Amino acid sequence: MDSNEFVLAALNGHVDAVITMLRKGVDVDTKALDGDTALHKASRRGHDKVVELLIKNGADLNVTNKDGDTALHTACRQGYNSVVELLVKNQADLLVANESHERPVDLAGGLARGTRLSLETGMLKQAEYIELVSTVRPEDKTTVRLFFLGDFRVGKTSLRKILEMTGFFVGTSWNIRRKLKRQDDFIPFPGVHVSIKTVRGIGRLCLYHFVGYAQFYVTHAMLLGTTNAIFPVVYKITDVEEEQKREVHSWLSFICCSNADPTNKPRVILIASHADKLQDKNAGWRRAKAIVEYYSKLYQESLVVSQEVFLINCLEAGSSGIQRLREVISAIRHEMLQQRPKVPKVYVKLSEIIEGWRKERKTFPVMEWQDYLTAVRQATHIYLEERIVQLASTYLHDEGEIIYPLDKTASLVVLDPQWLFTWVFGILLAPTMFPIVSLNPAARDCVTLDKITRAFGHVADISLLIKLLQVFQLCYTFDGHTFILPSQQQKMDEGEWSPVSSKAVYFGLQIRCRREIDSFSCDLFPRLQTLLMHANPHTLTKPLLWKNSAKCIYVKADALLQISQDKRRLNILVRSAGGNREDWNSIMDLLTDMTYYLLHEISPELRTQEMVLSALDLREHNPQPHAYSRKEVEKEAANGEYVVHPQRKVPEKVTDIMLHVKTQQSKLTYIVSYFYCNRKVAMA
Repeated sequence: MDSNEFVLAALNGHVDAVITMLRKGVDVDTKALDGDTALHKASRRGHDKVVELLIKNGADLNVTNKDGDTALHTACRQGYNSVVELLVKNQADLLVANESHERPVDLAGGLARGTRLSLETGMLKQAEYIELVSTVRPEDKTTVRLFFLGDFRVGKTSLRKILEMTGFFVGTSWNIRRKLKRQDDFIPFPGVHVSIKTVRGIGRLCLYHFVGYAQFYVTHAMLLGTTNAIFPVVYKITDVEEEQKREVHSWLSFICCSNADPTNKPRVILIASHADKLQDKNAGWRRAKAIVEYYSKLYQESLVVSQEVFLINCLEAGSSGIQRLREVISAIRHEMLQQRPKVPKVYVKLSEIIEGWRKERKTFPVMEWQDYLTAVRQATHIYLEERIVQLASTYLHDEGEIIYPLDKTASLVVLDPQWLFTWVFGILLAPTMFPIVSLNPAARDCVTLDKITRAFGHVADISLLIKLLQVFQLCYTFDGHTFILPSQQQKMDEGEWSPVSSKAVYFGLQIRCRREIDSFSCDLFPRLQTLLMHANPHTLTKPLLWKNSAKCIYVKADALLQISQDKRRLNILVRSAGGNREDWNSIMDLLTDMTYYLLHEISPELRTQEMVLSALDLREHNPQPHAYSRKEVEKEAANGEYVVHPQRKVPEKVTDIMLHVKTQQSKLTYIVSYFYCNRKVAMA
């Protein structure tokens, strides 16, 4: 098809001819011999119907001809108001200059006053938009997150405070006050404490202090983003060596399984505290050095562990160890900022706006995404693209200013992170330290909407609060009226999985961590419980949930999921006194697919292996059933042979212990085509 013919039809305003050629597949941006496109020609002649048609069919509004003119240049030069208004309305570039260095507004003398004003106003908005999006912030204004990790009472609170003290008199005053006190103060706080400070000698930091209590680990896992973060891990040098290694190992694994970005290696600093309690400082130093060397080598594929050895008294401000720690943090911060993408200036504007919103929304600083997006556009007086607001909000999240995004399917923005930690986490997870109206779960750990309303009486929007709790895996519901709070859950009673008929058939699969450095994220099992809650009721019965356990029924098959205390093994058990093998396969496949879906989403770098559990041990309800290697069982299955229980020296037939297990490819297909889509619908 002749491109000149198409351009000529646009020049002459032949709408039908243009439609016909577009339907035949002509390139809407094809150029004539003189370099003009159809949009140029239609704009030059003022054919607004053709211009509108070309725009609807995807014409490039900003393509230039041999003179550097866009269609808007030509329309302005000829004084066609309707065409100019169409191009401005559809986001044409108002700032582009042609070969003569003329912008469209420079050629607008023949336009009506209203059209010219619209063009000038739009130009100013575009200029401001580009300024907001493209200008970067200086390094000293950029915040890096510092996550203080460690078990209970290792000295994180004191370390955080003295790290901020940089003056001689401030440090001396602190040391004098500490010596006058007979014992260390313990000030409880609700799971996480966050503050943003500019620390002299380091720069701007967002300091996260994570309490070392197990009940907070689920929320810790959801907050522990590894982007733009440094992780000081504190342990007591006075503890026995095995306890030190347990503490350090668990927190380093915690960081690893929280890292959803395989291209990112989180930066870690190991800090041995309580140096003042040592009798032999040299022995303590050697032990601290050995721990640094051991864990930097063990985690070399996943983490960057600083080679600096820190043996510190966390109560002494101004010591050489604290000064060296500041220097190391500053160096890591500078290196991270050199590698980090530039920050759009809109971040600064948005940060200022949110500060005002926090003051207005003190009692409930939470917004749904669409409300937040609309408010941002109104406050900036610019129609910012959603992706720009998302980008700026992600930077704010990564710098600790807000919490976003919490969940892909339930977009909420928490404007004040400390409010969340105090008035939500504190109430649900630390009721002994933060007394509240008792929730007193009823049967099966259920809590009524009325009790939640009384406990959170300070919150105006209870429905949005519940959505927030669900995002953090702190609340489940079947019907919107009764709720299960995982923090209130008890351990499963043995009677819930007691022996049934002697004819019952048992099968079990274990998904375990492959490497020494691996562990399941603390929010894996709560998320798994959430997926069970949202499963099709025609597929699974209403599940029973406990701490680290869940039970459900599929047709005539019972299923039990249990995660080990160390978060390294997940057992999936299926039993039935009737039914058929197809039913047992279906429930086993469904539960393994759910698990792999979550592992892929939460910890994509985690390496796991499947084991097959002994049916003999399962029938006898052995709490530690033997686990055969799946490869071993499959090898014997090919020959129709037996496997021998290594402790009991009893053979077990392969068909009696192993159900059909899907291949990894079929698991991935199921995850993408069914489970992900259904989860979005269920959570909507």
